[in-house]
Amino acid sequence: MVCDEAQKIKVPTSMVTKAAKAQKADFKIACTGTPVENSLTDLWCLFDFIQENLLGSLNEFGKKYRRPIEDAEVSDEKVLNELRALIDPQVLRRMKNEVADLPPKTEVNSCKKIHISNLQRKLYADVAQHFHKLSVEGNRGAMLSSLHKLRMICAHPLAEDPMATLKDSPKVDWLFNTLQMIQQRNEKAIIFTEFREIQVFLKRVLMERFGLNVTTVNGDTNTSSKSGLTRQNLIDKFQEKPGFNVILLSTTAVGFGVNIQAANHVIHYTRSWNPAKEDQATDRAYRIGQQKEVYVYYPTISAPDWEELETFEVKLDRLLGSKRVLATDMLQPKTDVSKELMQLID
Repeated sequence: MVCDEAQKIKVPTSMVTKAAKAQKADFKIACTGTPVENSLTDLWCLFDFIQENLLGSLNEFGKKYRRPIEDAEVSDEKVLNELRALIDPQVLRRMKNEVADLPPKTEVNSCKKIHISNLQRKLYADVAQHFHKLSVEGNRGAMLSSLHKLRMICAHPLAEDPMATLKDSPKVDWLFNTLQMIQQRNEKAIIFTEFREIQVFLKRVLMERFGLNVTTVNGDTNTSSKSGLTRQNLIDKFQEKPGFNVILLSTTAVGFGVNIQAANHVIHYTRSWNPAKEDQATDRAYRIGQQKEVYVYYPTISAPDWEELETFEVKLDRLLGSKRVLATDMLQPKTDVSKELMQLID
């Protein structure tokens, strides 16, 4: 029994995990590019599928390995090396650059200094002030709501001010200029954002600016083969159409399991909390079959003259970058940075 995208069975209590483990197979293989996404429990669950009892029960594994290794203050290197040695005979790991002759992948850093607009600055300051008030009061739930507002203001201030125009959104202006360059090169682009309201907004403005009826694939997309509009059908139509084109994808819904090598520009219009999910999304284009150099963009709203405050997106980019440094170590969880970001803003 071979499970591709085996990270889908990393949650011990999920029905898909239980169904996979219930199969009576003599030999099992779990294939995944991200064996550890959130915690070492992911790793335990995969090994419980391929070789039950190798790592003991979940409670035993937690006491012996997960807690000592994941404790940020006293991470136990000896225990980590012991776990590596235990699983090493069962692991065959190959990095993409070792097995595939792919063109270069370039991160475009110039888009990380998009200056905040005056309206964004005002809205941002109002939400930040309210955020600090809630922090003093200890209202953590409301703080998460404030974080969401900060994200949306950076993406486009329309959510906080219905009178906002495109002139108030420098990220949209950057997007238009970037897509114009891609159009001149007769190439294709993927835009990733998990927010439905941003997907709807971008679909509208891209129609107005470029005359494109942009396809959107998200969690609402019908995956029934009877519909004639399956997720893969929509992606195949995008790939087959010659010349410049854009497709809007949800990082969470289409972050893995599909191939879109016809596009060689990947724009993360809004960022994921988790660098592993972001990298999985980028790899929809950067995979075997890609013929062109791939360009990755993380457009970031900044306020270099705003000495008392870094923007949400600048903080998030820095945190994701620090997490990505650990990406080559499969035993280092690529955890969400939402809690750390909340502490920085607090």
